[in-house]
Amino acid sequence: MNFAGNAIISKAKSMYSHRLKAEDYEELLKFNQISDIVGYLKKNDKYSNTLDQVFDHSLHRGQLEDLIRKSYFFNVAKIVSFVSTKDRKFYELDMIKREIEIVLASLRAIISGDMKSSVRDLPLFFKQHASFNIEEVTKSLTFRDLLFNLRNTRYYDILQPFYHDDPMMIKYADIEHEMMAKYHTIVIERINKYFKGKVKRQLLDIYQTKVEIDNVIKIYRLKKFYDADEEEIWKAMITEDIRMSKSQLQELIDLENPNDVLLTIEKSQYADFIDEDDYVYIEYQAERIKYHLAKRYMYFSSVPAIVYTVFIFLNEIEQANIFNIIEGIRYDISKSDIKRMLIY
Repeated sequence: MNFAGNAIISKAKSMYSHRLKAEDYEELLKFNQISDIVGYLKKNDKYSNTLDQVFDHSLHRGQLEDLIRKSYFFNVAKIVSFVSTKDRKFYELDMIKREIEIVLASLRAIISGDMKSSVRDLPLFFKQHASFNIEEVTKSLTFRDLLFNLRNTRYYDILQPFYHDDPMMIKYADIEHEMMAKYHTIVIERINKYFKGKVKRQLLDIYQTKVEIDNVIKIYRLKKFYDADEEEIWKAMITEDIRMSKSQLQELIDLENPNDVLLTIEKSQYADFIDEDDYVYIEYQAERIKYHLAKRYMYFSSVPAIVYTVFIFLNEIEQANIFNIIEGIRYDISKSDIKRMLIY
């Protein structure tokens, strides 16, 4: 393994060692004020890079969430900065995902008319390497502005067919689906291009498992809570470059009882990761499976691309945990209910 590969593994595993652990979550769950959470997270190396200069009592919920996202960006940049190998474009996949989040956030701002919802304070690394001018995109006031600022990018071709002058007529859900389907295609293309053998199989396992579980969850939710018809459900699926065949997905869609859809997971190789409680939070079960799969690879893999990939997944779950605690404080949710949403 070359120097860059060793550096990626060393940096990712070092930062993972500073993850929030069970005792940290127990402490965070004791707090009733955002300022207390800020004070506690300042002690953690992963978050001190953006929280050190902040006065604990001056932050509101949205600002804290922005700073936590910023910490995440900085930590990923530290790893990617070591990559100088031919497979560098694989390590830029997270950059593409963040770009998609920026585009979707800008689109939501256009629809709502609330420009404050745009992404801000991104690290210089991401501004330098983005495929578009982030400042201009996040300042887009109309769909037309957004298209203009995304000209000559892959995102223009996705958005253009959905163009509408009236913000209320913009089909956001359809655009989001097309964005994520495009991202999945890019992921699979880059895995196939830069890797082979066991490493390729493991990377495909990680990404395809995520998409397949998400598909099952979508089928369940659309059937149970929205009484969606077959055409609506198919439109929500990502069906290309996954292991589940369309006939297998069709069998799930044809099930009359939505709860039977979940048996697909209960009877799968991931059954051990299902929580003993009933499916109160169906997304929780999906994230729990992804968490344990990623954690297993983090401990046992010595392949830079795999360690990097699961580091990203594990950090996203940790972010979600913090956001759930913050939201719990905001809405005065009981500590026991907040704890049930956390994955660690």
